[in-house]
Amino acid sequence: MTHRRYVLAFAMLGGSALVARPALAAGDCPHADPAAIGTALLDRYVAAANAHDTSSFPELFTEGYIQHSGRGPSGLAAQVENFRGIFLRMPDVQVQIEDRIIAGDKVVARMAFSATHTQPLQGIAPTGRRFIMKTIDIWRVENGKFAEHWDLVDFPGLLKQLRGE
Repeated sequence: MTHRRYVLAFAMLGGSALVARPALAAGDCPHADPAAIGTALLDRYVAAANAHDTSSFPELFTEGYIQHSGRGPSGLAAQVENFRGIFLRMPDVQVQIEDRIIAGDKVVARMAFSATHTQPLQGIAPTGRRFIMKTIDIWRVENGKFAEHWDLVDFPGLLKQLRGE
């Protein structure tokens, strides 16, 4: 009798989860849960940024990607160039997700970009100091890709670190 209870409990708890399945890309499943799509998309974005590889950006951003920050132009090509510039100015940059909220077609992430100050940044000559630039990013997802972006960057905190204050 005890054996039957274990079998029943195993079945109820989703024993099928032990069967490995390949991971799907963000937009591969048309009826997927929006939260799952947003999670996969954010994770792929961070992986690409940490690998310093923009080759997957066409799979992550729409062609008409809208950048609402005002610090750079919109569009997929502009996003690729923006990150190439980031990689040049911060050759060891790494991104970490500190928090994420995913609801409907919105992905919100509190992020930390860490790097060494080896190139001029925010008008400050290289100091060799490690720094962390904090951001809050909001994306709108459309057809499994980032379509719009808003952000807040902690520039005062960044400048304080770069100046050694």
